[in-house]
Amino acid sequence: MSRSRCTLHVRGLDCEHEVEQIRAALKDAPGVEALGFDLINGLMTVDYDPGRAEPRRLAGRISERAGLTTTVVGEPEAEAPPSWWSRRGMQASTVASGLALGVGMLLHYFGDRLGLAVAIAERASAAFCALSIVAGGVWLFPRAWRSLRSGRLDIDVLMTLAIAGAVALGQWDEAATVAFLFGVSESLEALSVARARGAIRRLLEVAPAAAERIGPTGVETVSVDAIAQGDHLLVRAGDQVPVDGVVVKGRSGVDQKAITGESTPVERGVGDPVYAGTIVGDGTIEVEATHGIGESLISRIVDQVRAAQAGRAPVERRISQFARWYTPMVVAVALATALIPPAYAWATGGPVWATFLAWFAKALVVLVISCPCALVIATPVAVVSGLASAARRGVLVKGGEFLEAVGRLKALAFDKTGTLTLGRPDVVEVVSSGPGGEEHVLRVAAALGDRGGHVLGKAIARHARDLRVDIPRADDYTAIPGKGAHGRIEAEQFHLGSHRYIDEAGLCAPEFHAEIGRAEDRAGTEVAVTGEAGPLGWIRLADRPRPEAAAVVAELHRLGLRTVMLTGDNPRAAAAVALELGVGDQRAELLPADKVQAIDEYTAAHGPTGMVGDGVNDAPALAAARVSIALGGVSSGAALETADVVLMADDLRPLPWLVRHGRATLRMIHQNIALAIGVKAVVLVLALFGIANMWMAILADVGTTLIVVANALRLLRASDPTAGAVDA
Repeated sequence: MSRSRCTLHVRGLDCEHEVEQIRAALKDAPGVEALGFDLINGLMTVDYDPGRAEPRRLAGRISERAGLTTTVVGEPEAEAPPSWWSRRGMQASTVASGLALGVGMLLHYFGDRLGLAVAIAERASAAFCALSIVAGGVWLFPRAWRSLRSGRLDIDVLMTLAIAGAVALGQWDEAATVAFLFGVSESLEALSVARARGAIRRLLEVAPAAAERIGPTGVETVSVDAIAQGDHLLVRAGDQVPVDGVVVKGRSGVDQKAITGESTPVERGVGDPVYAGTIVGDGTIEVEATHGIGESLISRIVDQVRAAQAGRAPVERRISQFARWYTPMVVAVALATALIPPAYAWATGGPVWATFLAWFAKALVVLVISCPCALVIATPVAVVSGLASAARRGVLVKGGEFLEAVGRLKALAFDKTGTLTLGRPDVVEVVSSGPGGEEHVLRVAAALGDRGGHVLGKAIARHARDLRVDIPRADDYTAIPGKGAHGRIEAEQFHLGSHRYIDEAGLCAPEFHAEIGRAEDRAGTEVAVTGEAGPLGWIRLADRPRPEAAAVVAELHRLGLRTVMLTGDNPRAAAAVALELGVGDQRAELLPADKVQAIDEYTAAHGPTGMVGDGVNDAPALAAARVSIALGGVSSGAALETADVVLMADDLRPLPWLVRHGRATLRMIHQNIALAIGVKAVVLVLALFGIANMWMAILADVGTTLIVVANALRLLRASDPTAGAVDA
């Protein structure tokens, strides 16, 4: 069966309440297979069978049954500006409700001072309160009716029942106050989420809107959308790079902080890649576009973050499940509050009607308290703020579940080569044991290494060039796979290769054999060099540790995490690297299946364990880990697709920051949940003792909603990942 996906924009999609309305509207829609919601951006995705469903009809069904204006993203009507009423209608009706309520309250308390008879003032006050109820219910009552028709008991129904109950008791001012404050609550919630949405959008959308394209007639300013692959662009000092490309002329430092979080500019010259959204420093460069803006790295990052926002963290799913039974539970408490005391009065001969009226008023307050908005919105705003803050700082987290998982990690496993080390062999020692000295050994080895394709030979040649050593030409070159190579340099035959190769060739003198054997006890790989007269010496190469690795490992230990290095390298090399970097444990000579077993063992012994690698290799171990973290996403686009978390810079320093940030996000969620539940519990107790009334209950809910949103937005101010702290 074929499956398609469409994205719909839903105006007013701010919290779980609207999500439930949409689910109810599409409950029986044919061909609908799955729904996803992005509350921060007001978007939803629908997976559907194109043979049975059509996006426009689905959008129309939501608009009709849920009362939420819905359009298909990418179609003309979706790009049309919203009407004034859809943008400002709720605020306008809330203001009208508040004005009418204010007049009604003035007439109630000061009507006699205005020269009105008490009865007339009371009737006029009731009329204005009724007008306030109508204005405040313009949005509320139709939604409540739609909910009742679909058999749902939601907050709109509860507020409508509370208002109707207050009117039935003759408490027109209480009913009007609830209608007005509920409108204020909805408006402020929408405003708070809109502020969060704007802050997050500003964090992510960093690419410029226009660019200078070099054409046959000169430089012209064009829209970034008009740039195609192969176009040449002029990027001046201080300007943003408009699209991904390669420098073809000029040189400059480039600030890549928007993508990688790196605090210092990176030098870029001819042949080097540059990325959309980065800022050129002190020079002007010419860039050849390798992608359009839609395929740029920053666009893929934004798409990944938006996809992550559409998913839900486990704690968010638990809160949504809690909210589903929370509201019916509170309704049951309200019914018990209204019915049990009168029943007791009837059984004991007390005043049944008076008891019913008193406790019915308290039950209405309980109904108002049942609004779960502050509780439900507490988690998604915190999660999305955490995701956006991390993305802005060069740490791409694929979803709320992974951000939560990072905050719960107890151990981190590291791949060695390319993760804890730089991933390339470098010459660390040149030893001469024959005539000519160390430079002669290096010249011969570089000449032979330059002719072949082996990584060790290339590293030796690179080292010689860095030292400005003159490299001669090697003739009659022959490579011996897995062993070494030989060739003729300046009419003399030389050999380059492993100790075993020199031995097998009969070129290894006893003294040389003993010396290189002792050298092999140290970390690294020895490459022997011999000539026609005998051994010349050897060169030791090693994969150097990353300069920041030791400090990062130490910081992770201070955070209480265990660390382990998993590698297929030999035990001697593994132990040397682990000792130098201070890694807590190391396991060597591991096959991919062995690494999976090691991850499983660590998780069983110590708790959730993450894996840090390159995002492509060690795929089984990365899949087995609770969180897979890829290093160097800029150089490996595949990491964007394979890892749960991508550190966009080729730098380990954001790791401790990421752990702190994940923990801070979890703390923020728990704080918000505790606040939302705690305030409601306090108001509930006050209501049962007759201290809290309806307007106090809804005012508490408004305040709680604003506080949890403001608290969650603090995550956007997280500090520089390389500084090792998070402001939360």
